[in-house]
Amino acid sequence: MESRTYRIGDMIFTEGDAGEEAYLIKSGEVKITKIAKDETPRTIATVKTGNIIGEMALIDDKPRAASAIVLAPTEVLVVSKEEFQKRLSKSDPVISLLMQSFTNRLRQQAQQIIELLS
Repeated sequence: MESRTYRIGDMIFTEGDAGEEAYLIKSGEVKITKIAKDETPRTIATVKTGNIIGEMALIDDKPRAASAIVLAPTEVLVVSKEEFQKRLSKSDPVISLLMQSFTNRLRQQAQQIIELLS
């Protein structure tokens, strides 16, 4: 897996973009934002070392549900869509179905949070 570093204010990915990679945070801090109805970005999560971001787009092949913006110098390991699919294909098919279900719920919950904040 490739390693990348980001500076404060860097955008790792943008809401609506195609998702070709996920990112395992080795160090640093990233905020996850979603655009509200009033077009204002709202923070829905802050993630730190040991978390993975961007995985939903790899699971369900839908556009990015949110944006990821660096809050502190951050180093990540990049998991490509190809690598992810290779690993997933070696697992029990039930795992894939569970991941799809969880991803659908997370997308719905993120949208509900934004509606409540708007």
